[in-house]
Amino acid sequence: MSTRNLEMRFQNDENRTVTVRVPNPREDVTAEEISTVMDDILTHNVLSGTAHTIHTKVGARIVSRDIEDIAIP
Repeated sequence: MSTRNLEMRFQNDENRTVTVRVPNPREDVTAEEISTVMDDILTHNVLSGTAHTIHTKVGARIVSRDIEDIAIP
């Protein structure tokens, strides 16, 4: 089984990285779309429930993971 996550990374006011993960992003998602969503998260203070305020986009990446179950006799 394979899984894919979009990770959007931000910096908070303690200079720590905060990661927002979105499971199963579209295959054709563009950097511009991701950047726009990240801007919206910052503008609308979507993560206001966190202990510290996020203020800067750090980056984004797609993380793929393959999982293979092994039958144990």
